[in-house]
Amino acid sequence: MRSSSRPVLVLAVLLGGLLADGAPATATTASDSGSIAACTADDVVVVVEPASLGGEPDVRCATGLDADAVAQDALVAAGHDLVETSGSTPFVCRVDGRPGTDDERCGASLSGPGYWAFLVADEGGDWTFAQTGLREQRVEPGQFVALRYQLLADGEDVPVQTRPTVETRERTPRATGIEEHDALRPSGAETAVTVALALVLLAVVVGIVVVARRRRP
Repeated sequence: MRSSSRPVLVLAVLLGGLLADGAPATATTASDSGSIAACTADDVVVVVEPASLGGEPDVRCATGLDADAVAQDALVAAGHDLVETSGSTPFVCRVDGRPGTDDERCGASLSGPGYWAFLVADEGGDWTFAQTGLREQRVEPGQFVALRYQLLADGEDVPVQTRPTVETRERTPRATGIEEHDALRPSGAETAVTVALALVLLAVVVGIVVVARRRRP
């Protein structure tokens, strides 16, 4: 191999290393591998039924709860946003932004045409009204917790549609999977710097080759 071609070989090796370093790395996600597990008997199934507000029942799984967890902990762990009234005895007045401010002010007391009924159930049992509020009601592994929006005009019978059964629990995903971490993917600025360095290196090596050829006898 002629000496003038050696810089070209060096260039190829260096460029390959630079481009490899700048290439995006892909993380393996739990969702890609199909490893999302069902809610287990050690978790708490959380049900939110908007009923007259519109929409289908939302069934989720609350995991990693402490031994002394209460129903409010389970709802928050399942990703629900709760707003309470500001009075001495707080009541949940809004769940995940519903009902809106036009129907419920969420002041010192409830002011809308309905309320969020709070019920609990053991797996395989029946839904019953909780005896205490969300902040006081202790939850046990395997239990079901429900909030269903009930219009005052519809009376005291609150028909939760979701059944507290093992089939419901097994259909409820325990986790949404591991997301790709941003640190595994270079930012646009980092990629631009890598390309710029490669171009500078290319210019330097080409210059060396040209000078070497001109100096030949």
